[in-house]
Amino acid sequence: MVIGQSARSLAMWHAKSNFSHKIAYRKKQDHVLVTTGIYAYMRHPSYFGFYWWAIGTQLLLCNPICLAGFFFVLHRFFKDRIEEEEPLLINFFGKEYIEYKKKTPTHIPLIN
Repeated sequence: MVIGQSARSLAMWHAKSNFSHKIAYRKKQDHVLVTTGIYAYMRHPSYFGFYWWAIGTQLLLCNPICLAGFFFVLHRFFKDRIEEEEPLLINFFGKEYIEYKKKTPTHIPLIN
């Protein structure tokens, strides 16, 4: 839980005005691709953080039924969200994002 919350908080802090809880469908004039800080080690660190924080809550509670449910629901949610968001990022940033995506994993199981 601590690792997840730390990653999510660092992602929001480091991205600053480039961070939003909503998917951006249009590129703002001041929107830049953040590839430093925690973003140098993982794509979508905020998603990583929420995923592992939520999984951690169920491990802490020793709740195997909800743990299985969380794995399924969170995986599906973040897989769908990343699949919707990344074509937009490619559209916004072109080859720069494609190269970033190639070398930077998400660290969310089964999502690359």
